Amino acid sequence: MRNFLGPKTQFIPTHPKSIISKSNSPDLRFERSINPYQGCEHGCIYCYARNSHEYWGFSAGLDFERKILVKHNAAQLLEHEFRKSSYQPDLIMLSGNTDCYQPIERKLGITRSLLELMLKYRNPVSIISKNVLMRRDFDLLRELAALNLVSVAVTINSLREEVRQKWNPGPLLPRPV
Repeated sequence: MRNFLGPKTQFIPTHPKSIISKSNSPDLRFERSINPYQGCEHGCIYCYARNSHEYWGFSAGLDFERKILVKHNAAQLLEHEFRKSSYQPDLIMLSGNTDCYQPIERKLGITRSLLELMLKYRNPVSIISKNVLMRRDFDLLRELAALNLVSVAVTINSLREEVRQKWNPGPLLPRPV
């Protein structure tokens, strides 16, 4: 959780009817994405996803980091998609909009359940995150990697801690050894 005075973060359950978002943007290297969370506790000041929070009726400012929409049924929806006879495996990006490894993931495990399904159904997945919580899922990521089904990108905005804290106040990062 962030170290600031003010209202606690609210986690608002949502009940989507589908989980895979599709995009045909030529600027993206993927067409499908899943965001288990909308909004992000990391609160990075430069985050390109902030404006998307306005779609849900929230502000791109503090609401983005304090009002997190949670898709508790993400795994059930994904398995439903995978079981369709018409489904063709294709790369799915986790965190195409907000970080799937934000702090609430430690408690909810939605991202882990999605990775379990990616492995079960042998579906390629790509992840982008800045949170050390990803280490929790190394067992699944190793199995996916052995099948050439995963790519992972880790974002680091600065190696200087005082800069990182200003730009990325929320992510849990590994400490230097």
